[in-house]
Amino acid sequence: MRNIYLIIAKQIVEEAGKIIKEARETNTFSYEFKDDETPISNIDQQVQDYMAKRLRDSFDIQVMGEEQCGEVDTSKPYWAIDPIDGTWAFITHENTAAINLSLIENNEVIVGIVYNPFTNEFFQTEKGARSYIGMLTLPLRENKTVAVVNFKPERYHPIVKSLNQLFKEDKVKKLTSIGGSITYSMCMVAKGAYSNYIAYFPKSANPWDLSAACLIIRNAGGFVTDLEGCEIDPIGHQGYIVASANEKARDDFLAMINPLLEGQTSE
Repeated sequence: MRNIYLIIAKQIVEEAGKIIKEARETNTFSYEFKDDETPISNIDQQVQDYMAKRLRDSFDIQVMGEEQCGEVDTSKPYWAIDPIDGTWAFITHENTAAINLSLIENNEVIVGIVYNPFTNEFFQTEKGARSYIGMLTLPLRENKTVAVVNFKPERYHPIVKSLNQLFKEDKVKKLTSIGGSITYSMCMVAKGAYSNYIAYFPKSANPWDLSAACLIIRNAGGFVTDLEGCEIDPIGHQGYIVASANEKARDDFLAMINPLLEGQTSE
């Protein structure tokens, strides 16, 4: 992969990761809660400011981000940044936070990067290419069955009850809930650690939320769909997402989970 955008963006993301890791290792960060009751740390803003400046200095391309970065003209190419996806994990010293960076043009993801600075797992891809973790092509292993399912626990949707039933019936060999970054969990599907991952977006996703991980999974031979098996909009999806390692893992999991969720609505 010799895409100059990807090469330079990779350097910027790695530098940003050092800021995050140092702040956590020295415990020199503070945080507060936003209106939606999710936390934001001072490092979120610091990292976004750093990445935005470096991207603008390197490319004549707009930048948008989660933390007060201003609006962009989406009819033109733009970078989308989530400086710390999984801020809860960051502030509670879990190792499941990540940096998301996408280059988006004409509503298509051109470059996708997800980086966990605590595990040093660097997932990357570009349009029309394969996905990689470091120098290794993804997936690292094939998931032939619905073996390991990861999920984001939800208060208002019956994911937990339904998945537990599948586990009790031995239809899912291992059930786990890894908190922190949704995109990191999605990339673990691309890696081959999980056969499937399921989560729910009660509001429309933002361009920095899912876009990088969606391209990484798809270029690794996987799928990111809704419960009907339709590919989601990686820039603005709302509702359930199911990330699957391959076509068989997708079809088998949807056939299992849909009858359990059918007719159940949010409270």
